[in-house]
Amino acid sequence: MGQRIIAVFAAAGLVVGCSKKEAPAPEPTPTEVAHSARQAHAHAAPHGGQVESTPRGHLELVTTRGGGYRVYLLDDALALRPVAGATGSVKVAKGGYPNIVLTPSGDHLSGQGPEHADDHLAMVVTVVRDGKPEVARFAAHLEANGHGGGIVGTLRLAPCPTPPAVGLSAEACAKQGGVYSLEKEGGATALVLASPGQDVKTLLGARVGQRVHVKGTEAEGRVVAEAVALEHDHTPFHGGVVAMSGDTHLEVVSLRSGEVRVWVTDAFRQPLPLAGRKGTVEVGGVSAPLVPEGGGTFLTGTLPAADAEREVTVRLPLPEDPEYFIGFLLTPMDAPKPSSKSPEAKGDAVQEVTITVQGGYQPSEVTLKQGVPARLRFVRKDSGGCGDELLIPDFGIQRPLPGLSETVVSFTPDKVGAFPFTCGMQMMKGMLVVQ
Repeated sequence: MGQRIIAVFAAAGLVVGCSKKEAPAPEPTPTEVAHSARQAHAHAAPHGGQVESTPRGHLELVTTRGGGYRVYLLDDALALRPVAGATGSVKVAKGGYPNIVLTPSGDHLSGQGPEHADDHLAMVVTVVRDGKPEVARFAAHLEANGHGGGIVGTLRLAPCPTPPAVGLSAEACAKQGGVYSLEKEGGATALVLASPGQDVKTLLGARVGQRVHVKGTEAEGRVVAEAVALEHDHTPFHGGVVAMSGDTHLEVVSLRSGEVRVWVTDAFRQPLPLAGRKGTVEVGGVSAPLVPEGGGTFLTGTLPAADAEREVTVRLPLPEDPEYFIGFLLTPMDAPKPSSKSPEAKGDAVQEVTITVQGGYQPSEVTLKQGVPARLRFVRKDSGGCGDELLIPDFGIQRPLPGLSETVVSFTPDKVGAFPFTCGMQMMKGMLVVQ
């Protein structure tokens, strides 16, 4: 093993010690070379994936680290071709990884394979329709689960043109202060509009000039944005401390009970899969395993209880560094209270819970008592994005959550169990536990 260099410094309450190995800069792999070579000739991707030419038009591949694959058949103008009767497969250039079978699913072909730990992989897609095969090779960039299908680029703002841009009236352009566009890899640009009910300036204004991930739909050179996430945003969504390694972000919270919670997200602070992910958390020579909590929202480990600030070390293997560790100076906090009422509340008592909405739900797990009226106060600390809507399907609840305001949702939980609640796009998730 190479020499280990440990750098320790204090910044915003953070003490860092990361394992590094001395080694010369690696030569680019064939996959990386292929990926770089394609950037200058990239096609605009209607569904946020990668597009490659074939003799019959184009194929667009959208992949995720979770092992999901979507393949769109496109013509020379990048319009959809029918997939009825088509079959396909994806061959991944990784030893032991199975070939993926693709079958029609709506307007595309889809398939599912094992999760990936790699950021880039070479893949060969074969599609057969009407007895005619077409093959395309991709140097695929793997997005996080729930994150594929979005569009990544730099957000720009320009003065309103004359005549007005297609899809944006002169009046609307003046109201929003100009024309927003997304400059994508390869130089292609697309007009960015906000989805109905969204405030354009709130959704886009503060992000101009920054690299963003836009969740929405793209067609005919226009993107209708439903949510916009900044790259490498270090805002603590759960009241903890945020650190970064490559494109992976960790937010760590220490509770007075001794529990340590670790949220693992990608470059745009979208949750990464936790299945099979394990690590350790340490303090003062005491170590505890880090494992996914029941809902799969974060990793959890339990150390001795504490009230005073202390240094906590998190060791978590990452794709870019299997020996990664980092130290945090953390002040323990109280665990979020699931309810302001006693679980033994009887009669006409109301169990009331306040849930903060800011890039996620805090608390993300709420415990309620069956048969007792519940009042959930959702307090939005942000605006725009998928947090604009609340879904609790098991209780038939679908409510708008306006930005920077409080919305009260009242109902009586009439059944016992664990019931998810999510934002409208199911990117933010929480759990109601009814006992």
